[in-house]
Amino acid sequence: MSLTTIFLFFVYLWGFGFTISSFLKESEDFFERNVMRIGSGLSFFLIFSIVLNMLRIPLNWKIFFVLSIIYPIYYFFKNVKRFKIPEFKFKKSYIYFLITLILFAWTLNMYVTGSFNYFYLEDTDPWSHAKGIKEISIREDAYDPFPFDRKVALTYADPYPPAYDILFAILH
Repeated sequence: MSLTTIFLFFVYLWGFGFTISSFLKESEDFFERNVMRIGSGLSFFLIFSIVLNMLRIPLNWKIFFVLSIIYPIYYFFKNVKRFKIPEFKFKKSYIYFLITLILFAWTLNMYVTGSFNYFYLEDTDPWSHAKGIKEISIREDAYDPFPFDRKVALTYADPYPPAYDILFAILH
């Protein structure tokens, strides 16, 4: 993956999270507020992608990009007079946040290096997800095109919401 893809991924999540959190009471802490925006943006992205798929709107990265930044841009231009750059003051809670990030990075490293340490994959699940991601990224649709021909079709996509595959297909 390129750096542009990773940047766009966080733009999608932050934009959707900003849209959701603007209707709620937000934290005063800068880091907590933005981490919560990214987390809520991820949950909204997954549900929203399935809704777009049900409405037969193409699952294209440009559509997600535009939809994720519409409200933040509107909010910025609406409140440009009140906008101020936040001041960063070191707080005790930042230490806990840093410890949490270190634990997250260590645990992620443990899981990634452990699962990729041997060249065999556990079962056919990674291969079927890779097939589904490629199929969704090409067709921009997550519905099973041939529900009765299991040699060609995505065998798992229709009974289960394919939000995981949609997320990675948008990034692909």
